[in-house]
Amino acid sequence: MEHTFANTEVLDFYKELPFNYSESVEEHVRSVRENDLSDYPSLIPLLSNQTRVLDVGCGIGWLGMRIAYHYHAHVTGIDFNPVAVERAREINSELNLKVKLEVEDLFVYVPKSPFDVVVSLGVLHHTNDCHAAIRKLCTTFVVPDGHVFIGLYHKYGRQPFLEHFRQMKESGASEEDMLARYRKLHSWIRDDVKIRSWFRDQVLHPHETQHTLREVVQVLDECDMTLISTSINRFESFDTLDELYELELSYSVIARQRLEDDTYFPGFFSFLARRN
Repeated sequence: MEHTFANTEVLDFYKELPFNYSESVEEHVRSVRENDLSDYPSLIPLLSNQTRVLDVGCGIGWLGMRIAYHYHAHVTGIDFNPVAVERAREINSELNLKVKLEVEDLFVYVPKSPFDVVVSLGVLHHTNDCHAAIRKLCTTFVVPDGHVFIGLYHKYGRQPFLEHFRQMKESGASEEDMLARYRKLHSWIRDDVKIRSWFRDQVLHPHETQHTLREVVQVLDECDMTLISTSINRFESFDTLDELYELELSYSVIARQRLEDDTYFPGFFSFLARRN
């Protein structure tokens, strides 16, 4: 068996309450129906009823099911949290989709065949080796000329948020005090269970790492992958990588300003890469 870098403390934490978990299945169904992938424009041209997609760390299935529902792709979702997968299966059934959902550790999972598109948002930075996780996706899960779409916490953009809540805790704030502050930042989430799942994920998480695009590109190069687009510049075209590296330095400034404006900013970035 291949060595795993899955973090068991993370697993136990999210078994208590998976990320993005709403009070009812109906709320999840409504969210899938009403939200497409307009936030991730680089993904949309890659999807059709002929596309095979793997959602790594699918959780309750919010991303994979949007892909299946709106773009009719053939989606497989894997997650090592059986509680999240159980809810995902309920949502899948209510939407009458055919998303294949499996309880799997990404580091030991071996698909029958590689996929055209591999997606993983907000997952790999919770493993014990994010770089190894990226390599696994790029070398094992995706076909030649296929694509990976990955989202990670950003080194510069994430720190002001973490420091803000760290200072609250050190000043004696209770968990409920910090939750109240988080509600103010993320005011558009009304579902009580969902806001608590986000708060736990963002503030109380037991383990995460933060990364930069510059760092990620080095890993992609090792895997013979080419960066296609990134949220760093809103998925627009770019002439050189250096312009992206310069732009990502501003993330800490943006994060601090959002805190001052009482607006949620997770310090998160995503990128699309193609396997050569």
